[in-house]
Amino acid sequence: MPGNLDRLSRMYSEETWRVYAFLDQSLDPRSMDMLYDVAGEYLRPGSVILDAGCRDAQHLIRLAEAHDVVGVGVDPVEVHIERARAAVVAAGLADRIEVFLGVMQELPYPDEHFDFVWCRDVIEGVDELEAGLHEVARVLKPTGRMLAYTVFATDLLEPKEEAMLNRLLGSVADNLDEGNVEAAFESAGMAVERKDLIGTEWREYAEERTHPAARALLRLSRLRRQREAVIRTHGQDIYDHVQANLHWETYILLGKLSSVLYVLTPRRG
Repeated sequence: MPGNLDRLSRMYSEETWRVYAFLDQSLDPRSMDMLYDVAGEYLRPGSVILDAGCRDAQHLIRLAEAHDVVGVGVDPVEVHIERARAAVVAAGLADRIEVFLGVMQELPYPDEHFDFVWCRDVIEGVDELEAGLHEVARVLKPTGRMLAYTVFATDLLEPKEEAMLNRLLGSVADNLDEGNVEAAFESAGMAVERKDLIGTEWREYAEERTHPAARALLRLSRLRRQREAVIRTHGQDIYDHVQANLHWETYILLGKLSSVLYVLTPRRG
C-alpha cells in the first residue's frame, strides 16, 4: 500500500499539470444563439408564434425582428407583462406582438392557431405540466413545431441542493427529471423530433467571454457576508431567493444541472 509521500508524489507530478494545461484549452462551445438558429429553421415571414412564458418579451422581439413574424407572449407574472409591453413598444413592434397575463394551461386561442411555439426556461416551473403541454398541442398547427429548452437535475445535484431550488425558485421537482418531462410530452401528444444535449456548453461559452459564473460566485460571497443587512432591508424571502438563483447559475456550469433542447411536433389522431 503506497504511503502518503508516494501519493503526494503522484498527485503533484507532471501528470497533474498536464491535465490542467489540457483543461485550459477551449472546447469551442456553442452559444445560446444556437436556439434562435434552430427556431429560424421553422419560421417564415408571417408565421404566427407563441412564446409560452415570455418574461420581458426579449426573445419574442428578437424572433419577430429577425423573421418578420407575428407573435403572442403569455406569462403568469404581472411585472413581466408590464416590462414586456414596454419593451414591445420601445422596439416598435406593438402592431405585431401582443402579450398578456396568463398561463400555458389556458390559452384563449382556437385549435391549430400557431405555426410555432417558443418555450425557454419555463418547463421547470410549470404546475400541471401535462395540462399545459396538452393546451400547447391543441393550439399548434399539425405542421407546427414547439421549441422547448429546459434544465434537468443530474446525479451530481445533492438532494438538499435540489430541495433548496424547488423551495426557493419555484421549480417543480418532477419537472427537473428528464424521464418525467419526456413522459409528459408523450402524454400530451407531442413527439420529440430533435433532442440536443447542451449540458454546460452555453455556460462555458459565456464564462470564456464575460465570466457570469465568477460574477455569480462573487455576488454570493458578498450576499452571505452582508446577510443581516440584506435581510433587514429587503426581507428573508428575497435573500433566500437571490441566494438560490445564484446557486442555479453556477450549478449549470458545474454540471449539477444539465440543459436540453427539444423540438417537438404534435401527433394528430
